[in-house]
Amino acid sequence: MSKESDQITKKYEFSVFLFITVVLFPLLSIILVSGYGFSIWMMQLLFGPTTY
Repeated sequence: MSKESDQITKKYEFSVFLFITVVLFPLLSIILVSGYGFSIWMMQLLFGPTTY
């Protein structure tokens, strides 16, 4: 590989890394946590709260 293509590849990899760590993972964690909370809320709405 040439030196120029190595620089383009490194720049692309760094931008993909930033996208994953800054945008994708936080968004996925928010979606997963809110989806879990919504499912618990819906189960309690349908079946009632848990009794101990």
